[in-house]
Amino acid sequence: MPSSGIIDLVIGLTFVFGVTAALSSAVTELIARLLGLRGAYLLTGLRELVDGGNVSTELGQARTAYQHMQDIVRGKPPAQQPSATAALLGGPILGSQGMAGQISSRKITLAPAGKQGHLPKMTADRQAGSMRSQLRSLPSYISAASFAEAVIDLVVPDALGQTTMDVIQTNVKALPESPLRQSLQALAKNAGDDISQFRAGVERWYDDHMDRVSGWYKRHVAKITLVIGAILVVLLNINALTIGRTLYTESAVSTAVSTVAAKVTDCPAGQAPQDCLAQLQGQLSAAATAGLPIGWGTVRDCTELNVHCNWLDQRGILSRHGDSGWQLLLVLIGFVIMVIALVPGAQFWFGLLSKLGTLRATGPKPATAGG
Repeated sequence: MPSSGIIDLVIGLTFVFGVTAALSSAVTELIARLLGLRGAYLLTGLRELVDGGNVSTELGQARTAYQHMQDIVRGKPPAQQPSATAALLGGPILGSQGMAGQISSRKITLAPAGKQGHLPKMTADRQAGSMRSQLRSLPSYISAASFAEAVIDLVVPDALGQTTMDVIQTNVKALPESPLRQSLQALAKNAGDDISQFRAGVERWYDDHMDRVSGWYKRHVAKITLVIGAILVVLLNINALTIGRTLYTESAVSTAVSTVAAKVTDCPAGQAPQDCLAQLQGQLSAAATAGLPIGWGTVRDCTELNVHCNWLDQRGILSRHGDSGWQLLLVLIGFVIMVIALVPGAQFWFGLLSKLGTLRATGPKPATAGG
C-alpha cells in the first residue's frame, strides 16, 4: 500500500482538480442561464425533429400555426404552410408549459438551420424584450409524455375528442410533407390498432432525439467550461506544479488539506448555482487557510529582509535568481495541467476523491502478532 504521504499528495491534487472543475461548471451554468442556452437548444432540437431545420420558425405566430395545422387536417389548407414546431408549441398542451404566459408572446424568429448540432441564427422583436430575456423565459424541458399528447392533439382536431388509430392515420396523411409526417406515418403503421403503442412510440422517438440534443448542448457547454476554467485558473493562480510541490515537501500542509478534502462534496443536483458557488469558494478558502498556495500573494522568497523583487518576481512568475524563462515555463505548464484536468469533470474527480478517502481511512495493514 502507498505511504500515507503519497496518498495525501494525491488526495490534495484530486481535491484541487475537483473543486476547480466544479467551480468552472457552476460559473458556466450561470452563464448558460443568463444566455438562455437550454431553452434555445430545446427549441432548436424540437424543430430539427419535426421540421428538419429547413424552415423559418416564428414563435410569435405559434397559435396561428396551430390553427392553420388543424385546418390542414380538416381539409382546409391555408395559403401558407405553417411550421410544425410553431404549431406544436402553439397548442394548449405546450403553449404555456414550463413558462409564464404563452409562448406566442415570445417574439423570436429562428432562421433555417445551418450545421446540425449548432444553434441557428435568432432574431427578436425588441418590443417584447431583449433576446436574452426572451430566451431565458423559454421552457428548458418538455417531457416525452407532454410531447406525445401535443402531437395527438394536433392531428385529431375533433370537437368530440374521439381518438382512434384510424382517425390518426387518416389525419397524419393530410399533414404537409415534413419529418413530422414521415415519422408519424411510420409510428402509426407499427402501432397497428393500438393507440397506447403509438403514444409510446412517439415518446421513444422524442426521447431518442432529445438525447442527441443533450449531447449538442453538453459539447457547447464543455467549450465554455474550458474557457471559464482557464480564466479562473489564472485569476486565482491555481497552479498544479506549485500545489504539488507544496503538498510533497510540506507534510503538515498535505495532512491539513487531506482533512479539508475529506469533508468536501460535489454540488448536489438541483442546488442553485449561486449556492454552489458559495460552497465551492468556501472549500477553496479552507484549503488556502490550510496552507495550499492559491492566489497571487507574495512568494516566500520575496518576503525575506533586504530582498528586492519586482512585481513579477513577487507573484512567482519570474525569478530574482535568474532563469526567469524556465520559471515562466513552469508557471505555464502548471496552468495547462489545471486546464486539462477540467476535461474529465467534477463528478470524476469527486468520485476518485471518495475512493482515495476510503483508502486513506483504511491505513496500512497491521503487523501480525509474530512480526
